[in-house]
Amino acid sequence: MTAVLPDADELVRAALAAWLAEQSIPATVWALWPDDWHSRMPLIVTRRIPGGGAPDPRGVDLATMTLTACAGTRTAAHLLARQARSALFDQCQRQFATSDGYLSSFGEDSAPAEDRSPGPVLHTDAFRFSATYRVITRPLAG
Repeated sequence: MTAVLPDADELVRAALAAWLAEQSIPATVWALWPDDWHSRMPLIVTRRIPGGGAPDPRGVDLATMTLTACAGTRTAAHLLARQARSALFDQCQRQFATSDGYLSSFGEDSAPAEDRSPGPVLHTDAFRFSATYRVITRPLAG
């Protein structure tokens, strides 16, 4: 039977949250913008976007992920975005795993850059930096 590929959103969210906790960085990680996002800063929102796909649907998925770091100052948001980049790279190198699967590769499509587009961040004391990464996910052997 063909293995079911992991949920890339949840796997990346869990990997980032674990790394931030290890580093004692007080940010939360979400797959969707929470309604009360402003009270939860600093935060990271990461989700799969169209692109990539399963090079081998029997066990290898290539997920293109967008990652947005949001904080109360431009400096803090930019630092959080760069920390998230390091986190995702490290967790791919470590082959971070959950019961759903594991990360096995990292690539960067766009480095963290300030996001000034309209969106959920409309407060004058909130800044966003966004980046796009590619990760390979695999199911656990079983």
